Amino acid sequence: MIKTFFTALLLSFTAASQATVISFEDWQYNSGYQIDWRVTVDDESNDGFFTFNIGIGTANPTGDILGFAFDTTGDFDIPADLVNYSSYDFSNYSQDSLSCGPGCNFNGATRFSFDNLFRVGDQGSGSDYVTLFSFGLAQNGLTLDESLFTRVAIRAQSVGNDCDINNCNGSVKDISEDPTTVTPTPVPEPGTAMLLGLALLGFTAKRTIHSNK
Repeated sequence: MIKTFFTALLLSFTAASQATVISFEDWQYNSGYQIDWRVTVDDESNDGFFTFNIGIGTANPTGDILGFAFDTTGDFDIPADLVNYSSYDFSNYSQDSLSCGPGCNFNGATRFSFDNLFRVGDQGSGSDYVTLFSFGLAQNGLTLDESLFTRVAIRAQSVGNDCDINNCNGSVKDISEDPTTVTPTPVPEPGTAMLLGLALLGFTAKRTIHSNK
């Protein structure tokens, strides 16, 4: 009976809240460079926001991300609903377009405009490459799943596996249309650990009392 009680207690805590993480895989490469892009969206990092994390994997860490685009079935007000968590400036916000400013476009990579796109940092940033950045979108009552964000794209320069220390000339316009749900991570509600600890403490104390009789 006691075992059943604690099993139910643990299950209730685990089911209280689960984080959803969407990862974008199977990139369509627009050039000969196959960059190890890492793009995820989650609903737990920042309360009330969907958090996008964009970066270049360790397989080829060199590069300068210039633009980011995404399609969504949600009704977001960009840039009002967007919060920049990075040190790089975001600019040239566009909707239903392939352009995010001078040198930042997806022409030739696709014929279909993106719902939202913007510029990240500055073009020709020298050694100050944008290799990792993040931003949040107000959730606005929406639920994160594979149907909410359907396509993402990255415009980058100075990428490549065969560049030397001072010269990486690769230029890419890569797209992923493959949002995949990563195994959800249980997120305990506030106070869960304390409640469980108290329950275990009470159980231990009760057993001690009975054993001393």
